[in-house]
Amino acid sequence: MKYKTFTKKERVLLYLLILLIYTVLLVSFFNAFIDVNEKRIHVFDTLLEWFLYVFLVMVFSGFLLSLANSFHELNEDRLILRFGILGFMHIRYSDISAISEYNEKDIPFGGMRILKNTCYMAFAKRSLVKIELKKKVRVYYLFFFKRWVDTAIFSVDKREEFIKELN
Repeated sequence: MKYKTFTKKERVLLYLLILLIYTVLLVSFFNAFIDVNEKRIHVFDTLLEWFLYVFLVMVFSGFLLSLANSFHELNEDRLILRFGILGFMHIRYSDISAISEYNEKDIPFGGMRILKNTCYMAFAKRSLVKIELKKKVRVYYLFFFKRWVDTAIFSVDKREEFIKELN
């Protein structure tokens, strides 16, 4: 079963942010090229800058889309925790020692952080779940880096239902 990382309101907010970024890109793109054509400036220099700008906007919006569409998955033999392109981890059910709601508000500020053998995967300080492991599990983050952790704290949309099914 799949459980979303963000609530519906948070996902809509991320989608609107992406739409706003594309709108700003489109408006500024047209304004700049109209200005370039009126002043007869070297178009090739401007094109190189715009290709870089468009590339960076695409990467940033891809990052936001991956976050908006990320989910945690309960498979037959393991739990897969995903946090967009920031990272993921696979936890076998046999490696889980304790599952609990995490209500403390002292988590690091947003995103994915690995501190003292604990992996934090949350932007909001609501609906958090804490999983303690019997042995260390590998966490992959930013596609290139690997770390070993023995505790995972993450947010999930339907916390009670998720914990019930995981138990």
